[in-house]
Amino acid sequence: MGQMHFYVPDAAADFFHQCHWQEAYLCGIEGVPWQSRNIFHPSNDPSVLPTEEHADQPEADGGGVLTLNRAVDTSAKLLLTCPVEGIGFRVLTTCSLRCVETPHNLLVELARGSCHRVRIQADTWQRGGLTLSEKFNQLIGQGVTAFLDAIQPTNSALKPETPEFEAEVTQSAIQAIALLEQAASELGELFATQSMAFRRTREPRLSTMMAVGVCPASRAETASAANSATNPDDTIGGLSAEESVVPGFGEDGIGQAFNAAAVRISWGDIENDSGSNDFGPVTRVLEACEQSGTRVIGGPIIDHRDGLLPDWLTLLGDDFEQLMSAMTQFVEATVNQFRGRVHLWNAAAGLNIVGPLSLDDEQIMRFSIGILQTIRRCDPNTPVIMSIDQPCGEYLARHANGISPIHFADALLRSGLGLAGIGLNFRFGYSKGQTHPRSPVEFAQLIDRWATLNSPLLVQLSVPAAPGEDADARMKVSPVALSPGMNGTLDCEHQSKAWADQQYAFARPLVQTLLAKQIVHAVVWDGWSDQLPHLSPHSGVIDGAGNARPILRYLTELREEVLM
Repeated sequence: MGQMHFYVPDAAADFFHQCHWQEAYLCGIEGVPWQSRNIFHPSNDPSVLPTEEHADQPEADGGGVLTLNRAVDTSAKLLLTCPVEGIGFRVLTTCSLRCVETPHNLLVELARGSCHRVRIQADTWQRGGLTLSEKFNQLIGQGVTAFLDAIQPTNSALKPETPEFEAEVTQSAIQAIALLEQAASELGELFATQSMAFRRTREPRLSTMMAVGVCPASRAETASAANSATNPDDTIGGLSAEESVVPGFGEDGIGQAFNAAAVRISWGDIENDSGSNDFGPVTRVLEACEQSGTRVIGGPIIDHRDGLLPDWLTLLGDDFEQLMSAMTQFVEATVNQFRGRVHLWNAAAGLNIVGPLSLDDEQIMRFSIGILQTIRRCDPNTPVIMSIDQPCGEYLARHANGISPIHFADALLRSGLGLAGIGLNFRFGYSKGQTHPRSPVEFAQLIDRWATLNSPLLVQLSVPAAPGEDADARMKVSPVALSPGMNGTLDCEHQSKAWADQQYAFARPLVQTLLAKQIVHAVVWDGWSDQLPHLSPHSGVIDGAGNARPILRYLTELREEVLM
């Protein structure tokens, strides 16, 4: 078995125990994670703290050794979500390391990885014409100096492996990581700004679709809105109950920040009872889009994520042929119902991950191709994409069953069914199904890796702007702070503002990066208003009280200055 060990000195204990080490994973040069089992051995306790077993043991608070077990013993890189001063949580990556019995020094290797990534990418982009700033040069210089101090402490009087020696090494490594990751943020800003300026010399107004996710209200949600009305005519703010759950698409509504809408047309929402389709809520939203001239991305027609498929599918048991027949009937009815009113079909989402249907790889491919064939047969002219969940493949580190996201997408593109592009669903800051937070530089590198498929990309972003449960969200997951200080003792008002500011600070550079990439044809923000039905908890650009969040002001400025 290929075990990889990482030493955590006592001086690094505070840093390490804030890291999400239970979710750490190993991957090779192609970026696909290996399934692994993570165990932390405290140095002051012979017991073992694995990720799932012995959950009743008290959490260790000192140093020790982190071990990742996997089935192969080839060299690999460690990816670990860590707190970074001045930034928040961020995935840090080591360079490629060998499997050896002697533990690698965790903090030193993470600092080495940060140094390697930012220097190599800066050199690559600079050769391509990027102009580096004085701030970046200063940060990279200070970061490299701190890293050199970590591998060779300046105090030569300290003896190796003593607490004083380890404390100095740890302090220098943490300082190096902070400086180098700040340099990465600055580098990402430089790339996005200069690339955008270059694109606009040839395309003053970008043709990129900037869409917002819209969830048509179910009959039950519409009835709930009617019951909440207080005036005699059962209206809400002068609107009928049905109108009150449909967002406005004009210039004073969605149109102020977005030039398209990603309308959710999904099996789990429409066919609550087998053979009984309720297209009314979707029809109302599409009519509003038509009246305002808003382009429509329709789907995902099949959403293979927990809680988003029809409940009655459990009655089919393991009968795959019956499942295929039910799926085909629904997709055919849906596409025939809305053909000509949708400008881009999002066929399915999440089929690459382990979902509620428990299908094997062959069945997943047959299911996926069946969806595409049915859409193409019913509507041969409208472009079709397929969406990938967790595009970095974090789920592979914990589940033996699962398909590599990029290999799954490649197989679909090679199927010959005329797939027009690939959708990438990124959810940052959620308790389940999230993509680990990455720097703008690593995000740009990830998009470039997907660009090797030579297919247009649609990228969906979900970032929470408030803590706690969200009863109106379709996905039953919990927001997770993207910064260690977000779960502090702030009162509700200040905590809400801090989370909204966090959403803006995290998402803004990612949106800039995506608009700078010509391969990205559409960007979808997952959620307009938390007052209306929505998919991900607290992800809207308008909060539950109807107040605009900072990200809305930013997207509105982009719409006015950059987009068609």
